[in-house]
Amino acid sequence: MNPPTPRSTWVIMLALAIAEITSTFEVSMAFVALPTLNRVFADPAAVSWVLSSFFIVAAGSVALFARLGDLYGRRRMLMTVLSIAACGSLISALSTTLPGVILGRSLQGVTGAVLPLCLGLMRENMTPKTLTFNIGIMGGVMAVSSGLAFLVAGAIIDLYDWHGMFFFSALLAVVGMVAVWSLVPASPPVVSDGSLDILGGALFVPAVTGLMLSLTLAKSGWLQPQSAGLLMASLVLLFVWARHEYRHPDPLINVRLFADRRILLANLVFAAIGLGPMIGGAVILSLAQQPAWSGAGLGLTATAASLLKQPTTLMGFVAGPVAGLLAARYGIRVAMLVGGALVLAAWVPPLLNLNSLSALLLTVVVFSFGITVLFSATSNQVVIASPANRTSEAMGLAQVCRSTCAALGSQILATLLASSTVTPEGGGTPLPSAEAYRLAFLFLILCSATALLAAWLAPTPRERRNHPFTTLKSGQH
Repeated sequence: MNPPTPRSTWVIMLALAIAEITSTFEVSMAFVALPTLNRVFADPAAVSWVLSSFFIVAAGSVALFARLGDLYGRRRMLMTVLSIAACGSLISALSTTLPGVILGRSLQGVTGAVLPLCLGLMRENMTPKTLTFNIGIMGGVMAVSSGLAFLVAGAIIDLYDWHGMFFFSALLAVVGMVAVWSLVPASPPVVSDGSLDILGGALFVPAVTGLMLSLTLAKSGWLQPQSAGLLMASLVLLFVWARHEYRHPDPLINVRLFADRRILLANLVFAAIGLGPMIGGAVILSLAQQPAWSGAGLGLTATAASLLKQPTTLMGFVAGPVAGLLAARYGIRVAMLVGGALVLAAWVPPLLNLNSLSALLLTVVVFSFGITVLFSATSNQVVIASPANRTSEAMGLAQVCRSTCAALGSQILATLLASSTVTPEGGGTPLPSAEAYRLAFLFLILCSATALLAAWLAPTPRERRNHPFTTLKSGQH
């Protein structure tokens, strides 16, 4: 392959950015829609599966599609993922029942594989000199599109209804497919001596699903036979899965990559931010739209609440390039520490004042900048540490950790918000109390502190000089 020219690099980045915007929109729009869907279907516990089903499928499918991309062409797999997501969006758009919406959202979950495939395509089409900076740019694209997604989804809900939000996401997926097909070079397939480890994925998905169901059933008590039994069975299945993957000569999810301290700690960062901070937008939007009489909330409309997320757009424009420059000039570990510290500090203002618009705005601004820097730097860590022909697989493994923890975190946050409620005087749907919101923000602070600790434990440049992975050939495990 000829070295990419500046023009071809930016053309490829444009196509991949559109694909990533599709993925980000399908995550963010559900957060905006949750209050509306709760009112329409009057079952908050069941509606929470609009989020959970997405993350569960993402956790199970991301590794499969990332590995298939490494083996048979990343562009082909990226287009396949976008086509499945378009079908899922249409199913949800045309559904009038909650099970139909959840089914469509489940299919949309395959877009969890978009980022690993995009980063793999970036590595195979860009020079090492530009790769680190452009990974930062991709992090900025995620932040910008996340902010715009909240605004667009909120406007569609207020001006049309929630069905239109899914029609729009289907259109985005189609545009992404066309952009990738026309602007990104086809990936050369990589011949593998081993067979695809389908059993690895088949074991992982039911294990994660069982964990999710056990959390849902645990709302009536952890010692209940159903919740406790399902939890134990899921943990056993996870152990069997991990043992199978470790012993398999060509595993679907190569758990042996955890032998590299950089990848291990990067996955811990992704797990921690997935468990709390990256789904914290649901808490912010719920608090913003909750009526003030409840003791916590601002009583904003969906559109007005989505405006709170717009600083994310500005922060993405700034933080993306800053993340790339920090990693290139001062090292990936420094960039991770800067991002992690900002993410941790962001959750303090609303914890101290649950009825302050300025506190929520400050949280959004600081968090948006910090999470963009942290996510970009941690992605850089995974890409640089992984063998070249397993880039998508390594990033897919990180996405598995993030998506799995996001699925668990969404249930934990839902449980915390339901732990203490207030009911309107005339009756109606119970709302989270001030104490419930404080518990949720304390949980987000704990997760953020864990991510910062993992970043601090990452090896310094001096510790990495003679790291054993630097001597491995690209095709080795």
